[in-house]
This record gives sequence, C-alpha cells and structure tokens, in this order.
Amino acid sequence: MATGGRRDAAALEEGLGRWVVARPDQVPTVAGDPETPPRLRAVAHADGGLANETVLVDLGPARSGVVVRLPPLRPTFPGYELAPQAVVQNAVAAAGVPAPAPSVVVDDPAWIGSPFLAMPLVPGDIAGPAPAFDDYVTSAGTEAQARMHDGLVDVVAAVHAVDWRAAGLDAVVPGTTTRDALAHWQAYVEWSSEGDPLPALAQALDWCGDRVPPEGEQVLLWGDVRLGNLVFDPERRVRAVLDWDLASVGPAEMDLAWYLALEDMMVSLFARRVEGFGTRQQTIARYEARSGRTLSDLEWHEVFALVRALAINDRHQRISGDPRRTKNPMGALLLDRLGAAS
Repeated sequence: MATGGRRDAAALEEGLGRWVVARPDQVPTVAGDPETPPRLRAVAHADGGLANETVLVDLGPARSGVVVRLPPLRPTFPGYELAPQAVVQNAVAAAGVPAPAPSVVVDDPAWIGSPFLAMPLVPGDIAGPAPAFDDYVTSAGTEAQARMHDGLVDVVAAVHAVDWRAAGLDAVVPGTTTRDALAHWQAYVEWSSEGDPLPALAQALDWCGDRVPPEGEQVLLWGDVRLGNLVFDPERRVRAVLDWDLASVGPAEMDLAWYLALEDMMVSLFARRVEGFGTRQQTIARYEARSGRTLSDLEWHEVFALVRALAINDRHQRISGDPRRTKNPMGALLLDRLGAAS
C-alpha cells in the first residue's frame, strides 16, 4: 500500500475516485457547477510534511479541487486524530478566520484503507519551510514580504480572538495550563525518543520545569505558526490558514513564541533573515496592537518552543534513520539559549 512514507498513488486514485462518485454529498468543494457530479481526474501528493500525508484531488474544470489528509504511516505523534482538526477548521472559518471549510471527516476505511479528512482546495501560493531560502519569499520584494509577515501576525491575533467556549471547542481540543503543556511534552519526549532523549532536551525540560511562569488567559492556539502554513494570493495577502493538527487551548505566548523562536533559530544557524519581515519587537508590537493583550514571560515560552521543535525534529530524524541525529545543531542552539536565559 505504501512506498516509503507514502501510500500508493494509484490505489489512492482508485479509492478516491470511487468515493467522489458514490458519495458526492461528502465532497467539500466550494466552487464550480453544483449540478455537475464530481469526477476525479487526477491525484498528486503534496510536497513536504511528515506529521500527515496530504493528497491533492483534481475534480476537473467543473469543480474546485479537494485536499485529502490521511494519518501518517510512520507517526510523528503517539496519536493522530482527524475529527478535532475538522471541527476546529470549521469553527474558526465560521468566526472569520480564512481556514478551508467545510472540512469533512470520512470515517469509512473502505475507500482507501484509512479514514481521511477532506477540505476544499484553496488556490494560491505556499512558502517553503525555510522562508529565508525560498525564492517565492526572497524574490517578493520588501513590501510584499512585509504583507506576508503582517498577515501571519494578524492571523494569529484573529485565531486567539475566537470564542472557543462558544464554539464548543473545549470538548474537542485539549485545554491546558502551561504546567500541563510541559507535562504533555515531557511525555512526548519520553515516547518519541524511546526513553533515550537528546541531552539538550532533557536539560531544557528540567530548566522549564524549574521556571514555569504564572498562568494567564487561555485562548485558542493555532499550534504551528509558520509562514508555510498559509496560502497567499498574488499580492501576498493571506487567503487560507492551514494545518490545525496541533490546535489546543492555552496561553497566547505559546503561539507567538513558536514563531519567534523558529525565526531566531534560522538566523542563528544560517545568519539569514527575510529583509521585509518585522523585527522581533515589531512582531510583538503588532500582535499586541491587533489582539489587545500584552505578552509576558516570552523568554520561557521561547525556550519551551525550541524544546518542542527539537523534539519533533528528532522524531523525524529517528523515523528517517538520519545518522546525524545525535549532532543536531538545534540541540546546541537550545543549550546556548539556556545559558543566555539562566
């Protein structure tokens, strides 16, 4: 059924072809002729991503396309649930955040051997995982780059403004205090590293455990705040917000620190940044102005973000059998950050 980390494309095309014909009511297209029954023309795997498997479904000129997400064959996380992603996407879309909707979970494994999540394909462009090395970003010019950066920050503020209780998300996504989030990731590191964590991770988790900040207001968290999780229009404005796998409820600082820490890591490791992106202080100021809240304890949250990023990266390296795993430069950067913060 699979070659490496992907399911067989021909089998997916056959099964999804049967699905769109037999269950057109489940096919979440948002454009095209509603009187024309959907017919699958082609499927293609999307680039990137190890936490899930993503397939693009072409339904021809009479219908907009569909994106199908499947649980990974080799898991990044102990469990992978599709239903919470769909509920969150639909809830934030209803609140005005441009997430692909309607998002539908198809539980019947008869089609492709696994449940899957289907959502409308939003046309546009997506940046690569390292913006400073991505031609789509670096060739855009500083004004367009600034629109991309500001659009990302504004999306985070919009997500945090969603009334997650009124949307019923407290019964769907994990609500967590900072201390509970730390315990969750301690357990994740134990699982992902099979009891043999990188020394930098063990040391950083101890550091975080000794310095847990006071609890603040809880908001809906996007969970994976990255430029590569946005779809942009030709003017580099945000058209859609993707990847809700890590959505949860917790302190706003967890989302902002994820973005800030990953940007700082790229600059530290490669001495490159996108010229038109805002500085750290500009990013914080824009978020605070858009959200009406003041961020606190960012130093702790950025260390915690690097812990999470390194833990996930280490898991991916273990899955791929990367022999450089024990010399991951992210580990050295994390230890440097601890030294500067202590």
